[in-house]
Amino acid sequence: MCLFVTFLSGLVFTPNAFSGLILDAGVKGTYEDNISGSPLDADKKGDFYTTVSAAVGGYTEVADGTYLFLRGDAATYLYSKYDDLSATIVGISAGVYKKLGDVLSAQIALKGRLKEFKGEPRDSNAFGGTFELKQKITNKFWIKEGYEYEKNNADSNLFSYDAHSIGVWSGYMITPETMLNLGYSYLTREYGDTGGFKTKSHTISAGVARELAKKVYVNVGYDRQFNDSNVSNTDHNNNIYTLGVTYSF
Repeated sequence: MCLFVTFLSGLVFTPNAFSGLILDAGVKGTYEDNISGSPLDADKKGDFYTTVSAAVGGYTEVADGTYLFLRGDAATYLYSKYDDLSATIVGISAGVYKKLGDVLSAQIALKGRLKEFKGEPRDSNAFGGTFELKQKITNKFWIKEGYEYEKNNADSNLFSYDAHSIGVWSGYMITPETMLNLGYSYLTREYGDTGGFKTKSHTISAGVARELAKKVYVNVGYDRQFNDSNVSNTDHNNNIYTLGVTYSF
């Protein structure tokens, strides 16, 4: 991970190459009461895990209102009970951001990731892309829509999948230091196992971010997931609770 961050730092901070800096770091705790993922995760119940993450990158304006960006990120997930889900994931993304007026903006990006799990058959590489539209309705309120595709190639077909997700999110500044976030997303995954296992998830999310000090935020969130698959009697719900602290440059 250190070599990855060192390489990326040298790449994006070359003098005159980028005009802006992207730098984020955070730690958060998450509890899920009904974890589900691949075909082998169907019997998993609740667990608590800690996530430590960091991202570094840069952006530059190439035309009026048009920006190119490059970003690298790394995260470690440490599960309390299901140690096979503990992982280190590093990735890189590159894309274009375009302002389309005072209200509308758009962003498109390509992504690549390397995932290393304690459960070795899950180790994988993934690639995909995202497309987002954002509307700044007022100085305090915004709405964003997005689509993401991910192809995950794991050591075992049981953990390889093609995923598609769409969603809509909004943010409202309650005070200059406090933002409320609401969202909905829909995710489908088709796994590479011979049984053709497919899953779908509807997620409703809500969260509050509060600035504790300059560029330091505390985040509290709750997600309600409704999950199902093409196997009978596998529908279930999942409650996700998060609490974290982030630094955003």
